[in-house]
Amino acid sequence: MNLLGKKADTFAHGVREHVRLGTKISETVKGKLSLGARILQVGGLEKIFKQLFSFREGEKLLKACQCYLSTTAGPIAGLLFISSEKVVFCSDR
Repeated sequence: MNLLGKKADTFAHGVREHVRLGTKISETVKGKLSLGARILQVGGLEKIFKQLFSFREGEKLLKACQCYLSTTAGPIAGLLFISSEKVVFCSDR
């Protein structure tokens, strides 16, 4: 398989896995839009991090991303924050 074929296969697999996590695609999209609106209302991911978790002097937010936490009851959508001090997950549940 050529490089373009591998990239297309990887992309298709990623889309399939992403959609599979939600019960319905409409629910998945609605949840992502709701989370995006919340991020905009608060003023960004760093502000959400500072509001929800204790933030030490000198601590830096390195990465924040939307993700799913797999549990035995099913996946939970939320935000994963990685800082210079800790790794934390936040969801609406």
